[in-house]
Amino acid sequence: MNKELDIDNLKRDWKEQDSIQNRYSQAELVLMLNKKSGNNVKYIVIISIIEFVILMLSLLFTATNKNGIIQNLDIDAGEVYIRNYKISQVLVYVNIVISLGFIFYFYKCYKRINLLSSIKELINNILRIRKSVNRFISINVTLGLLTLFLTGFYDFMFEFKEEINSTSQDIITIEKIHHPFSSPEYVFLFIIICLLTILMIAAYYSLIYGILLRRLKKNLQELQKLESEG
Repeated sequence: MNKELDIDNLKRDWKEQDSIQNRYSQAELVLMLNKKSGNNVKYIVIISIIEFVILMLSLLFTATNKNGIIQNLDIDAGEVYIRNYKISQVLVYVNIVISLGFIFYFYKCYKRINLLSSIKELINNILRIRKSVNRFISINVTLGLLTLFLTGFYDFMFEFKEEINSTSQDIITIEKIHHPFSSPEYVFLFIIICLLTILMIAAYYSLIYGILLRRLKKNLQELQKLESEG
């Protein structure tokens, strides 16, 4: 019984494929895949611009909060934070320049993809875009994690301390923030902060860019199928 159902399903799929091929010419199918791919690249451009704006805002936020954080650190932690802060700022500026380069490249790909009519050109363009997006993600994640490792602990502890002071009705004296490796409990807290941040970053990129890359991959496979049939 199951075999008969499977055969019936296969026959129905074949008929549907034949009707689709008869309904649309190869040129029309390429045009539809071109439009779908262009929309996906447009979303990549928009998302990368939003990320760039957030990056700029975070740069301003950390700059304005720097003095407040230093005042809440002990002497050793303050020296380490100032050194790490300078390095992290350089990394952020590098990230800004790289992000601008990728945004410009993604935009060029978006404009170019709308003009392509050749299957081979469209395939090559999608392949380049997918590779570029993966590089963009790798660089962003690497620089973001390095910045987190350098200053994230102090930023988190400062915000945590401010939250306690703002919600508490009593005046609570909290000791100054130490260097994260000055005691085992600080090391444990620092590791937890890093792991949680890594998980959030992975979830974000898997959800946002993962969906768009899977759509581009599907378009790519359909184009490669059309090319082999042609």
